[in-house]
Amino acid sequence: MPELLLLSGEKGGTGKSFVCRCILQYLLDKDIDCTVFDTDRSNPDVRRCYGRALTVNFGIFGEGEKYEDTANAIFNSALQQLTIVNLPAQVFIPIRAWIEQNDLFEVAQDAGVQFEIWFVSDCGYDSLSLLRKSLEYFKGNARHVVVKNYGKTEDWAAFEQDTALQALISTYNATVLDFPKFIGSVVRNRIDELSLTFAEALDHEKFDLIERQRVKKFLREAYAVFESAGVLNNAG
Repeated sequence: MPELLLLSGEKGGTGKSFVCRCILQYLLDKDIDCTVFDTDRSNPDVRRCYGRALTVNFGIFGEGEKYEDTANAIFNSALQQLTIVNLPAQVFIPIRAWIEQNDLFEVAQDAGVQFEIWFVSDCGYDSLSLLRKSLEYFKGNARHVVVKNYGKTEDWAAFEQDTALQALISTYNATVLDFPKFIGSVVRNRIDELSLTFAEALDHEKFDLIERQRVKKFLREAYAVFESAGVLNNAG
């Protein structure tokens, strides 16, 4: 089934672009074809880092008519193959308008396209509130993958104790992932500074043996999380 995978989080700073880059590296390593769109105008770091390894298209979600063609190109791409979209913060309103103006839930059902929302959270109050809002809106029209980003916090008590959120996760059968922390802020910052893919970092002269091992360990742990949860299994 063709998939439209949206990397969301709604608020800024939750690490969704970093998670997106990890997904792309996984797909590259598994030789799985995909189409990629980076719609973050302020910081298109997915395109910056992975634009050499993949064709990363630039798209804009907006409420004006001039943005319709770009958004529609994203859906049309998903008719052909797995399409990954890195979303900016505060995009829920234009996404909802795009869906409702084009009856996309109905169109997707007729065309056999599966919406999948990867919601990256840092366990902040705003993040959990926005996650509830996303689950309530999409209901059964999209699969949700809730990404608990341990790179942002290790305290997930608020997530576990949010009974309304846990009920929504159960009702809509959302998958919950414990996304690992990348150990070594210096290494991570250097990857960003040099605009490298994770694969390039593994073979780059700016990294010593231990630093390369940190990249390798992070990818191994993240891939294990993906595979144990059964996400991306149907990709390609």
